[in-house]
Amino acid sequence: MRGPRATAAALAALLVLGLGACGGGDDESPSTPAPRAEDRTPEAESRPSGDASRSRSSGELLRASGRRPQVETVATDLDTPWEIAFLPDGRALVTERPGRLRLLSKDGRLRPEPVADVPIAEVGEGGLLGLAVDPRFRRNRFVYLYRTTEDEIEISRYRFENDELRDEQKIAGGIEVGPIHDSGRLRFGPDERLYINTGDAGDAQLAQDPRSLNGKTLRMEPADYRGDGARPEIFTLGHRNGQGLDWQPGTDKLFEAEHGQIGNDEVNVLREGANYGWPEAEGKNHGRRFQGPVVLYEEGIAPSGAAFAKLPGSKWTGDLFVAALRGEQLRRIDFEDGRAVRDEPLFVERFGRLRTVTEGPDGALYLLTSNQDGRGSPTSEDDRILRIVPPAS
Repeated sequence: MRGPRATAAALAALLVLGLGACGGGDDESPSTPAPRAEDRTPEAESRPSGDASRSRSSGELLRASGRRPQVETVATDLDTPWEIAFLPDGRALVTERPGRLRLLSKDGRLRPEPVADVPIAEVGEGGLLGLAVDPRFRRNRFVYLYRTTEDEIEISRYRFENDELRDEQKIAGGIEVGPIHDSGRLRFGPDERLYINTGDAGDAQLAQDPRSLNGKTLRMEPADYRGDGARPEIFTLGHRNGQGLDWQPGTDKLFEAEHGQIGNDEVNVLREGANYGWPEAEGKNHGRRFQGPVVLYEEGIAPSGAAFAKLPGSKWTGDLFVAALRGEQLRRIDFEDGRAVRDEPLFVERFGRLRTVTEGPDGALYLLTSNQDGRGSPTSEDDRILRIVPPAS
């Protein structure tokens, strides 16, 4: 790790410089391209005009005709929500980037007061980001948080008991923090190991540096959790700002969504030890040395959270969903033998910037909007949690 980081003011200045240099595929890009005619879906074509679609009261169900999805606003007036993860009892934890952990009840009520205020350094894209619930939560009560501090990025483990966080333990550090590209996704794999997405912190060369934990997908064994700040192993390298991670059901394939530099946003299949090229290669030009994407968005949508949906009895069963920030849409991708055979946008510009998507225990998709992060166009009810009931098969 390089020397101690600069003050918040200096980082803010770096952020301004970084934004000027970044391209259209980034979260930080303020512009939104008009969707092409071929990208529009019936849901997008029939949406209300202007901001009317974002001003509906909490709990109102938007019922579409035929076999279209139903969308319900579950909770409103959050502050830059970043991740949602469900507990075994059906409740959910939600991170807000300014450092708050919120609790959503089984009946969809957001507890007014945070269950925890987590110390963070919120500079640029940093703050309280990723969240994961231990696969053995019923026994150990562990949850994991990804946060930025003044000096580094930390992954910490807590016990969640009596609706409170207790017994904090830092399980990994030494990840450089920057004003941009702090990544932040945490996911437990089918092997019950913890996978971690890190960005290049605005220093592209770190992604190819085997000594650095930045610009990587990291992995930790459960046995490592006993240590204070144990070093994770590098699973893949050559990433710019990976935002989404999930495993395709019934396979061992790990998919990742990642921001490109000027467009060239990617969906990758991650293979242990593989190099995905950044900053030496991106887009279509990976050559033989680097692993190329399975889906490429050359014009850029700023893909964020990603999740495969089981959704029994739905025509969406088995598809990958990718939330898009700059693109203001939810991508639905159908893979066969690792190849995308369908890739369609849903809800184009209907709810604004979309940060995270995950499947709930009730067989619905939950979506976090992210319009209050300084780049969207928030209304009085943003940011919010949406519940999407998929169309029947």
